[in-house]
Amino acid sequence: MNTGFPISPFRLVCLFLCLASLASAQRGKQHNKSDAPFLKPAEAVAAMDVPEGFEVSIYAAEPDIGEPIAFTFDNRGRVWVVENYNYVNRKNHNEDQILSRIQIFEDTDGDGVFDTKKLFTDQIKFASGIAVGFGGVYLGSPPDLLFIPDADGDDVADGKPEVLLDGWGIQDRHETLNSFIWGPDGWLYGCQGVFTQSLVGKPGTPKEDRTFIDAGIWRFHPVRKEFEIFALGLSNPWGFDFNDVGHGFATCCVIPHLFHVVQGGIYHKQSKPHVNPYVYDDIKTIRDHTHLSAHGGARFYLADTFPEKYRDQLFMCNIHEHAVLTDVMVPKGSSYIGQHGEDFMPTNDLAWVGFSVEIGPDGGVYILDWHDTDICGNSVNFPDSGRIYRIMPKGAKKMDRPNLGKLSDLELVAMQSHANDWYVRQARVELQARLAAGRLDQKAVYAALEEQFTNAVTSPKRLRALWAMHVAGGYLGDRKDALVALLSHDDAHIRAWSVQLLTEDKKPGDDVLAKFLEMATNDKSPTVRMYLASALGRLPVAQRWAVLGALAQHEEDINDSNIPRLLWFALEPAVPQFPDKALQTALAGKIPFLQESVARRMVSGSLSESDGQGADHSAQWKRIIDEYAPGFEAFNVGKGGVIKLQEFRNGQGFQTHPKDKNTPCSLQRTVKIPADQKTTLKVRASYHPHGDWQLRILANGEVLHDQIVNYQNVKSEWLDLEIDLSKFAGKPVKLILENKANDWKNEFGYWGRIQMVHE
Repeated sequence: MNTGFPISPFRLVCLFLCLASLASAQRGKQHNKSDAPFLKPAEAVAAMDVPEGFEVSIYAAEPDIGEPIAFTFDNRGRVWVVENYNYVNRKNHNEDQILSRIQIFEDTDGDGVFDTKKLFTDQIKFASGIAVGFGGVYLGSPPDLLFIPDADGDDVADGKPEVLLDGWGIQDRHETLNSFIWGPDGWLYGCQGVFTQSLVGKPGTPKEDRTFIDAGIWRFHPVRKEFEIFALGLSNPWGFDFNDVGHGFATCCVIPHLFHVVQGGIYHKQSKPHVNPYVYDDIKTIRDHTHLSAHGGARFYLADTFPEKYRDQLFMCNIHEHAVLTDVMVPKGSSYIGQHGEDFMPTNDLAWVGFSVEIGPDGGVYILDWHDTDICGNSVNFPDSGRIYRIMPKGAKKMDRPNLGKLSDLELVAMQSHANDWYVRQARVELQARLAAGRLDQKAVYAALEEQFTNAVTSPKRLRALWAMHVAGGYLGDRKDALVALLSHDDAHIRAWSVQLLTEDKKPGDDVLAKFLEMATNDKSPTVRMYLASALGRLPVAQRWAVLGALAQHEEDINDSNIPRLLWFALEPAVPQFPDKALQTALAGKIPFLQESVARRMVSGSLSESDGQGADHSAQWKRIIDEYAPGFEAFNVGKGGVIKLQEFRNGQGFQTHPKDKNTPCSLQRTVKIPADQKTTLKVRASYHPHGDWQLRILANGEVLHDQIVNYQNVKSEWLDLEIDLSKFAGKPVKLILENKANDWKNEFGYWGRIQMVHE
């Protein structure tokens, strides 16, 4: 099916002139919505700055799809698309009708345009994430994580969906469970945004036994049916992937866009305090550059169709820049520096909203475009639209259609050496599913994987064999000794991943713990030490001390991005119960952050229920305010207290909240206005993505400025005000800046800078 149409030369010229003007007006600026024209799919492609040597095809578009919120490939190379027609805006969805659906698209001739489609189900009220495997479909449909069985693979659901987990929140329809991906370790991973609160558990689980998450990366094991938090923090991550050595990376909105995500890590969190108030210093971004704030999708290019330079680069969509971008990961210590690769493909279309990225079996980069002028999802202005584009080098060889489900076990093992990681990942899921179903020739598979591991000459190839062996059950029971032996392997990445896999069950034996201690003492690799520090959080406290103490001796890790904080996250829960031992462990080490944090935790009082801050918050708040609003003091501080924003919408500042509906939080200062100079009060402020607040500026009781601060009234991410105070020249003035409640929905005030300027 061809979704394009011819465009006359005159129309094309007019189109380019119009788009050039619009793109020039918006380029480099934050915006939430625009008056962009509706471009038909072929017009949208014509407007794109497609890189030289590449071409873009319209895989699918309206009217064949609409409101596409998630997509994925199955093991036959077909595209499954979730269409969320129930979505209204971030605060609302249509709960009364069954409108949403899943469709299956197939490109049979390899030209980048689908030829056939099937309806899998239209019995969905709301959906946000999808993965295919284990004889069915995993669907994020809050409040549930569902499994829709299709054991015979006839593309017809075998019965009603099974509720695997419930309790997923939907306070923000844009930030619930999303971005599903099969991890190399056999778990299903996904993201959760900061402004949605979830209490996750199996159906019937009492509240006190459920797991709370309001921001982070989670995972679910498809065989053991276990759920756990992989990492906490971030903002609204809508992209997560693993690089060639299995390190996780997330792309985010509002806060810095790129994070190396380690198991057990706690990361920079947008606006809200951490669930654990004793984090003290979370793990920060790895980026060394700035993009506009919102990103969607994340996939490392691990295929061989694009030029070699793109191998292991991270492809992502920037929603505000309306472009496909790439970042390059440069190793540094246990982590990376995320350097900007390319502004790979500007789309020059202000209604292009890139949500997700996938790498296909043909090596093409597939982009899902929600397509709307309200790019933050606060309304739907272009209903029933949406596109999937394929980016491909010109002249690329067409592939044979895959069907990995028809391959033998040993053919699936052979796929672990494929040049396109799509085949590697799909084959690994299939091996795991066959083991779970009791249909795997284990003896033959293990022998083939051992041979593959032995013959591999690179870390990624060895890891592929290791991961496949793990998901295929090759390190269980009496075969576990083979994994323990890999703790002594020459390859640091093999040693590191062996640490993680040996702590999957949280019950390593004494022999494993003894080896961990030896590695913590002597291993030269910061990557291995990071994995050991990460693993500590999965062990009983009594088993952490020796390894933690040995890792704390590595002076070379003082400034590492991950290790000091991971050590603290593992040690902090033990401080209240074992304060002396915790202090001795920290003081005997060489990590100042660990020593400072233990001492700080020992003197921390119990938390106040009213503000969630420690007893010594006033001095801390004043230090924060003095940095961005010198001379001002805070009064009537409400929920969360005064929180420093390390990076918020590519800026810095602090956050406040009204005391209650009727009592605003206020920043106050009394100052004498010079008689012989013009004095201007400059105020920079912003708003919660899904809320608003009333900003009032008063001088000696006179209201100088009064407005609602929200996405509708502030056309960019920050409101910049200049208030002339010259009328008060020569007089003392009491200035009051109020963060006042409007409708009591996320009334957080964000302050970037408050300063007096004299001219």
